[in-house]
Amino acid sequence: MMQHQQQGFQYTQAAKAAAQHAHVASVTRTPVYTQTQKFKNHFQSGAVSLSLSYAVMHPLDTLKTRMQVAGGSGIAWSAIFTRETARMLGKGFLVSSIGAGLQGGARFSFYELTKSYLLPPTSRFQTGHNPPQHPWWLPTLSPIPATAISAIIGDLASSVIKVPREVVTSRLQTGYYTNVPNAPVGGVNAGYVFRAVVRDEGVRGLFRGFWSTTARDCPFMVILFTTYENFKAYHTRNMVTQITSDPNYIASSPVEVKIPAMTSTLFGGISGFLAGYFTTPMDVIRTRIMTFKKVASGTKAPAEITMTSISREMYREAVMKVMKTSAQSNGAVRSMRLGQGVYGAFFAGAVPRSLWWFCVCSIFFSTYEAMKQKLMPLDYEPVEKMGSVVRN
Repeated sequence: MMQHQQQGFQYTQAAKAAAQHAHVASVTRTPVYTQTQKFKNHFQSGAVSLSLSYAVMHPLDTLKTRMQVAGGSGIAWSAIFTRETARMLGKGFLVSSIGAGLQGGARFSFYELTKSYLLPPTSRFQTGHNPPQHPWWLPTLSPIPATAISAIIGDLASSVIKVPREVVTSRLQTGYYTNVPNAPVGGVNAGYVFRAVVRDEGVRGLFRGFWSTTARDCPFMVILFTTYENFKAYHTRNMVTQITSDPNYIASSPVEVKIPAMTSTLFGGISGFLAGYFTTPMDVIRTRIMTFKKVASGTKAPAEITMTSISREMYREAVMKVMKTSAQSNGAVRSMRLGQGVYGAFFAGAVPRSLWWFCVCSIFFSTYEAMKQKLMPLDYEPVEKMGSVVRN
């Protein structure tokens, strides 16, 4: 009796049939997934994944937001395990999770759609084995610029949902309407904040900080997606020898390799940490704009609420603080402390923000890849093939 075990890769049944069909009839090719189906599946994947990620990480986001508000200091360590702290960290949970679902669906459906049109038709980076016909008026780009442009377009599409969600959530998290008259008996909730913003500032108030949010998130998304896609490319290059040596492989069919859950978790987490850290200054400015109060006793408010005015005010506050604490120091020490003060002002909450994005992107990308595989099985999927028992 002789027993042998063979391990390798094989096509999923649907993808293999489609690839063989394409190999035989390369001119007339029946689509497996239409662009509408792909758009819908990417929307569902992005919505579920981002909503789940935000729901899990909402308490840390509340802590980060409170640290970034003018005069905010987060939560004292001695008060971490109290009922009041638990109640405060849960503020805005529902509106954040639901809004994140709609935001994630819009962002990733437009991201994947744009990328599918910008990449070459036979690119290995395409999702699915039936890339769309490339319009003559669109340039054909390499993966990095195509990913960057797609990330920006996806973010702009989601900003219509994202900015109102963040305005309501940030005001709930920071207790913006804590001492207002005629507040609800059960406490301020998302509905009250929404009505108060529209009543006091009009519909434009829901989009306060739109451009600062865009200025923060466009670089964030470019860093996030280009880093993640390069990690995926690295993973694919490491497997390319095993893939092309498989007798089931058909070279004329574009292939995307399935990424294991732990691998996508690590890739997504590192990408999110880097993107979160380097875009912290814009996040601080955005938080200041969204939570800015017209009347602030004892402080000199900017004449106009803009990114520039808020940045200048933050810099002025940092300089004044250093001048008070370093009045007797020499010039070198004062310059060093000034740099530290400015860094502390613009990178307030950088560590919680970066850790938050590490966790969010770890959860998100592993869930997103799994849902994409469930809704649209990839062309090439690693599986274990067990050899049969051969008797002589």
